[in-house]
Amino acid sequence: MFNGVALYTGPHSTPKGMKGLTIRGYNYTDTYIDSFAVNGAGGGNLEVSRKHAGGGGGTCCASIPGGLELPMTVEIVWKRDGDAPYCKQTVLLDRPVATDPYAFDVHFYQDGTIQVATAPFDSEARVNLERFNAYERKASGNVNNDSKLSRCGP
Repeated sequence: MFNGVALYTGPHSTPKGMKGLTIRGYNYTDTYIDSFAVNGAGGGNLEVSRKHAGGGGGTCCASIPGGLELPMTVEIVWKRDGDAPYCKQTVLLDRPVATDPYAFDVHFYQDGTIQVATAPFDSEARVNLERFNAYERKASGNVNNDSKLSRCGP
C-alpha cells in the first residue's frame, strides 16, 4: 500500500487505471550504484554516467495510479558496491505525468539529491559528465554524499 492505494509491480498484474512503467536510472554521482528500487520495485544497477548516457538500462516496473494527484511521495532505496549500507530517500513526484508515459526515471545527483519523473520512450541524461571508468567518476578523490540527504544504515 502507498498512501492508501494498492501498487503493483508487473505489467501483467497492473489493474485497470494503473500503468506499469519501465524504471530507468541516471547516476551522476561519483561512484557505481549496485542496486536501487522504486517503492520496492527493483531498478537494477547503475554505472557512473558518461556523456549522453545515464548509467543503466531499464527494468520492469514502477506502477502509478491512474488519475494521479500530484505531488506524491516515492521511496528510493539503493546500495553502493561492497559493504556499503543501504540508503533510503523519500522524494516527490511533482511534475505532470504524461498522457502515455513509458518510463519512471530516477536521477541520482552528486550533492545527494534524487529526483524522479515520468518520461517518454526517449529521454536523455540531464547532466553530461566525463567519467574515469564505469565505477568511478575520477581516478581519485571521488565523493559519496548519500548520507547528506538520506537515511543510510542496516
